[in-house]
Amino acid sequence: MEGNVSIQSKEGTIYKVSRKAAFLSEMMKEIPEDCVIPLNEDSKTIEKIIEYLEHFNGNTPQEIQKPLLSTEMKKITDEWSAEFIDKLTIEELVNLTAAAHYIQSECLLNLCCAKMVALCKGKSENDIFKVFGVDPEYFSTEKKDQIKATNGWVDDIFQ
Repeated sequence: MEGNVSIQSKEGTIYKVSRKAAFLSEMMKEIPEDCVIPLNEDSKTIEKIIEYLEHFNGNTPQEIQKPLLSTEMKKITDEWSAEFIDKLTIEELVNLTAAAHYIQSECLLNLCCAKMVALCKGKSENDIFKVFGVDPEYFSTEKKDQIKATNGWVDDIFQ
């Protein structure tokens, strides 16, 4: 696992990630040495991806137990991961979650999703809207009912 993988931000900045660190991304580990992967992510998000991947350097972090037993990240993951994810703003967390999904980094995606669940667990619908900066009037009653009917499993998570 010699060499690097190159990724490009939407601003055009090219970043290098060691091939060993890139192993935690299903998409990135398959990219040839001479290719640059364009990501539709800002530089700040890409820097966070690289920070995470380089920290674990190809070693899969300990799996996060589900369902979450706590809303405190330091109680559900290792200390470094807890500090890493707790420092993010909501906007950064949402962007990193989408990016982790896109690059197919299951461990980073699981960490991001665990943080989102921790932010929502035990909160009312309106409190969750506030956490994520969503106007409660954005969804009509009919739309909310449709979402709940389609995703009935969600109620189990928040109880």
